[in-house]
Amino acid sequence: LLLARLRGEFRRIEFALFSFLCGSAALSLLIFLLGTVHLVSRGVLQVLAFALIAAALWFHRGRDGESLEPLPQPWLTLFGLGFAGYGILYFVHALAPEASPDGVAYHLEIVGHYVRAHGLVPITTNMYASLSQGLEMLFLTAYTFGRHSAAAMVHFSFLLALPLLLVSYGRRFGFPAAGAFAGLVAFTCPLMGIDGISAYNDVALAATAFGTFYLLELWDRSRNRGLLLLAGLLAGFCYALKYTGGFVIPAAMAFVLWRQVRSGQGWLKGPLTVAVCAAAQVAPWMIKNWVWVKNPLAPFYNSWFPNPFIYVSFEHIYRTIMARIPDGSSRIAGLWDALISGRESQGLIGPLFALAPLALLALRQKEARRLLAAALVLLPGYMGNFGGRFLLPLVPFVAMAMALGMSRFRKPLCVLAVLQMIISLPGVVPLYAHPYAWRLEWPPVSAALRLKPEADFLASRLASYPAARRLDDVLPGTQTIYAGDPPAQAYTRHRILASYMSAFNQRLSEMLSAATVPPESVLAEWQYRFPSRAVRRIRVVVAKPGSDSQWCATEIRAWGLGKELERQSAWKLSARPNPWDVQLAFDNSYVTRWCTREPVSAGMHVEIDFGAPVTLDAVTIEAAMDETATLRIEGADEHGGWALLSDKTQPAPLKKVTGLRRAAMAEFKARGVPYLLVKDTADYAEDFWRNKPYWGVTEVFEAAGYRLYRID
Repeated sequence: LLLARLRGEFRRIEFALFSFLCGSAALSLLIFLLGTVHLVSRGVLQVLAFALIAAALWFHRGRDGESLEPLPQPWLTLFGLGFAGYGILYFVHALAPEASPDGVAYHLEIVGHYVRAHGLVPITTNMYASLSQGLEMLFLTAYTFGRHSAAAMVHFSFLLALPLLLVSYGRRFGFPAAGAFAGLVAFTCPLMGIDGISAYNDVALAATAFGTFYLLELWDRSRNRGLLLLAGLLAGFCYALKYTGGFVIPAAMAFVLWRQVRSGQGWLKGPLTVAVCAAAQVAPWMIKNWVWVKNPLAPFYNSWFPNPFIYVSFEHIYRTIMARIPDGSSRIAGLWDALISGRESQGLIGPLFALAPLALLALRQKEARRLLAAALVLLPGYMGNFGGRFLLPLVPFVAMAMALGMSRFRKPLCVLAVLQMIISLPGVVPLYAHPYAWRLEWPPVSAALRLKPEADFLASRLASYPAARRLDDVLPGTQTIYAGDPPAQAYTRHRILASYMSAFNQRLSEMLSAATVPPESVLAEWQYRFPSRAVRRIRVVVAKPGSDSQWCATEIRAWGLGKELERQSAWKLSARPNPWDVQLAFDNSYVTRWCTREPVSAGMHVEIDFGAPVTLDAVTIEAAMDETATLRIEGADEHGGWALLSDKTQPAPLKKVTGLRRAAMAEFKARGVPYLLVKDTADYAEDFWRNKPYWGVTEVFEAAGYRLYRID
């Protein structure tokens, strides 16, 4: 329906492929809108599907477009064999129960929550729920009817479209053999295969990014403004699929601007068309995040948009971990790992791509220059994350450029294509890849046809699956469960809080750690004394940052005439930064604390407004023994104006504190978390098992190396 007025711009196969890509983008947006009003249900989706299909059949009845230039016979045979053979392999895997790491961890966990709510709901305890979810909206449609495997089949459809796009591009622009080679190489890439049959989004981004490039090439030749509308739609969908796809939008605008200026057609209208159409895909996700988590770019850039849901300190750690090779090797070594081994990169794109520099042989051709430029546009996604999956959007562009570079060597090109199909077979990849590399095995036919029970297959692939299913068997309704190391979240209806996925979860994790360490062994009482003075407000200010990345305070106490001031509801507490947690420094609990949650700088402070003048002569701060930040205490009377009260301190031993385990569980329960799922390998697992009465918990069950505890 979107392409109805542009039928003449496309050949037959192109029309089908761009109908799929543009229709996917439009349907994703439509499901998002339905989700915001909670109208996602089987009945609504069935009516919608029948209406759209009937309209499409009506508008395109009896129409048939021209065909593209045919493939040379050897390449037609070679591509047909590769596409059919690997297509069947992938199809069987996609039909099997979904067992991919991220698919069962958060992609489908979030979709499951949406299905049960019949639409979108705020999920502030899972940072991944704030990422753009363009493909998850298509997963949501499929999951409503066919659950987890149906979602994987959606991604599989993009995997099928990708090689056809590459072949069509080659046929359209005069290098059919190069298109067939690129299509085969991309389709048989080991990581492309296993990613594409899983409920991920990387292959969808690769196909959509190449589709955007393809449309811009068509526009550059015809200058039909309708093609820019579609290119903008797909460029925006790249962002909706994955944040790293957002680089496609400015690149598309820059290309249109450059071509229009070069041809003397002005400069505003074309880029603006792309921007407006892209914004239709980008804006919904930014608005959702702004409304629900106060950060349109969540879960990143929290220092730009401070919020209580993701700590800036965590974001820094997360970015560092994602961008660094786990074994500490260089980026070049990491790239080699992504080509050959797949151990650190969590999958391999295949040794054939070691020949990528051969693409430079084609730099005289403008098509090759543009392909390589498009690959560079998507490269920052990999630079920010060492995972091999982040190279997949580059694969179609690099493969096509390689093919152009070697196009004069026809026989070697065929030999390389055959070699790629052989070395990418499930039985061959283990001969050179690392044993732990994420890759396909031989097709699980019995599991795909459900001759082998789904539960048995999943239990053999996911060690934590039995624990996830046991949760549904034992607990009523939908419960909130803390799990430092979560099970297969997508296979339980319950809300699982993983330790690192939000500020809320991180605080729970810190409470558990604090409960098992005597505070007197790690904390000291830092005393700031000064002449007795009447003040209305005081604040503890960082005068000079120390070597620590954060400044934390477990408790802050104000003293007058030798007695601690009893805390009053009239007190107004504030802090800069992290004002949302400031109460944790005034709750008389040694399992909670306030922290800056970002690198310390001079001027950061905690402030108390007593509401009326009080007489003080000391402030104590219970904080780490090795606190390195230099602090000062300032006071202000009712007329304002801050004055120094003290900047001299000395640590004193902290009194012995007991009952921390019970205190931690009381905090959990007060925050609406009545259950803990503890993995046997967790640091605190043995303490929980041995000291259940001290924790105040009851063991509910043990399964697959997990124990569920209920807080009494």
